Amino acid sequence: MPPISLTDLIAAAIVGLAIVIMAIVWLSSRKPPVEPYEPIEAYSSIEALMHRSSEEGKALLLSLGEGLSGQQSAMGDSVSLAIEQIVLSRSVSNDQPTQSFSGDGALACISQLVVHGAYQNAMATELFRSDHSLMGGVGAFAWMSVIMPELARSENGGLILAGTMRPEHVLIADLAERLELPIIAATGSLTAQAAFFASGTPVTLGEEYYLPSIGKAGQMTYQRSAKTLNWLRIILALALISAVILKLTGVLP
Repeated sequence: MPPISLTDLIAAAIVGLAIVIMAIVWLSSRKPPVEPYEPIEAYSSIEALMHRSSEEGKALLLSLGEGLSGQQSAMGDSVSLAIEQIVLSRSVSNDQPTQSFSGDGALACISQLVVHGAYQNAMATELFRSDHSLMGGVGAFAWMSVIMPELARSENGGLILAGTMRPEHVLIADLAERLELPIIAATGSLTAQAAFFASGTPVTLGEEYYLPSIGKAGQMTYQRSAKTLNWLRIILALALISAVILKLTGVLP
C-alpha cells in the first residue's frame, strides 16, 4: 500500500469539513424557519424599475444574452428566460409593452413562447404581438449593435440585461449611463460580473444570479447550500492566510 501523502490528507480533511458543515446546517435548519436573506440589490432594482416604468408609462427593454446554442451556452441562459417570465407577468397591462431581444435563434423562439404564455395567463392574448420578442442578431457583437440604438428611444424607461454576457457588453452600460437610462445586469458570467461591477451598474454577484430559477419551493434548499458555501469560504480563507503566515515565519518548510 503506497504511503498517504500530505495532499491526500488535506483533501480528505476538506471533504470531512464540508460534510460536518453540511450536517450542522441541516440540523440547524430543523429548528423554526430560517430568516430570509436580505433582498439582492440587482433583483430589488429590477422590481423598482418595473414600478417606475409602469408609473411613467414607458417601456422596458429586456436583453436575454447571447443565446442557447452559441459557444457561450450555459445553464445561465435559461435563467434569463425565468427573469423574462417574471418581468412580463407584472408588465402585461403596462401602457407600453416590454420588448425582448435575443442573441440566438433558439433563444428567440423560446422567448416568443414565454411572451405569448404571459399574455395568455393574463387573459390578454389580443395585446400580444410577435414583435414583442425579437432576435437581435446572431453573435455577441451583432446582438449588442441592435441593443445600443434602442437605448436612445424616449419611450424606453430602462434596460435589463440578463443571461450570458461578455466583458465587452459593459459598453451598453456606458451608453445607458450617458443617456441617463437606468440599467441592471443579471448574468452568471464571472468576467462580465466583474466588468459591470466596476462600472457601477447594479449586477448579480456569484450564485445570486440563479435565485429566480429555484422558485419559492427551493428557497430553504438554497439557503442551506448558500450557508454551507459561505462557511467553507471563510474556513478556507483563514486556512490559506494561516499557511502564508506560517510559511513567512519559517514554521512551515
